[in-house]
Amino acid sequence: MKKHLNNRPMPKVLAVLIAFLFIISLSSCGGGAKQADTDKTADGKTLNEAFKAVTNYPIPTSFEVVKMLNKAGASYIISLNNPVENVDKYFTEKSKALNLGVYGANLSYASTYQMKQETMNYLNVSKKLIDDLQISTAFNMQFAQRVEQNIDNKDSLIHIISNSFYDTYQFLTNQGKDNLSLLVMAGSWIEGVYITSQIAIISKDNSDFLKILADQYEPLNTLLDLMEPASSDEAISEVANMLKPLSEVYKEFTGETITNDQFETINNLISKIRSQIING
Repeated sequence: MKKHLNNRPMPKVLAVLIAFLFIISLSSCGGGAKQADTDKTADGKTLNEAFKAVTNYPIPTSFEVVKMLNKAGASYIISLNNPVENVDKYFTEKSKALNLGVYGANLSYASTYQMKQETMNYLNVSKKLIDDLQISTAFNMQFAQRVEQNIDNKDSLIHIISNSFYDTYQFLTNQGKDNLSLLVMAGSWIEGVYITSQIAIISKDNSDFLKILADQYEPLNTLLDLMEPASSDEAISEVANMLKPLSEVYKEFTGETITNDQFETINNLISKIRSQIING
């Protein structure tokens, strides 16, 4: 399972973040995976083709993890999500950005499983953090209203959430706030891995979920590579240092097999990291 990224070209952060947004927001309902393969961009490419064209390698997204969980037959467990009332704990830019990523993953999780009330709950807290971070685009000002009006229309919901996340990431990068985008990305990836590890614990046959966890090695290294040029930012450096011990555990893997000891270590680390993030 050991993979090396040293020979891969590093794309510009802006291109990566825009592509990341375009994919992550397609998770809003069960039909999202199919839609991502079939929708066309302006130049006639599928979204997946456009994504690969600008990034050259996969970017960690809650969409991809949630899609795999759904395909593996995992049930929806609301208690795994970050409670919505925690949103009032987040006062710093760092905590708001990280938890926008966390709540974005929770929004992906709830909407993929068509949990309408939970979808609205996580939409509302995500919108609050978007407002707190002053991501004041014309689209985002009507985001919650549009989702509520289209909660029963899967295709429209995908389109609305996709455009909103794209708008959000584009705003951050255009405003020179690439580092905030990296924090949102990290929060989303961490939450997706946390949910997967918790489902693996309670599943009678967790082989599919362990495979999902094993597949996160390269995305984790990609995330750390993206953070490296921004390491002078204290918030980015702190999050990267939280993730590096997890990367060290992944280096011990053989093939795509996770031993019980390795899984326990991964679960303990991701739970600790996630707890630090959601507790502000």
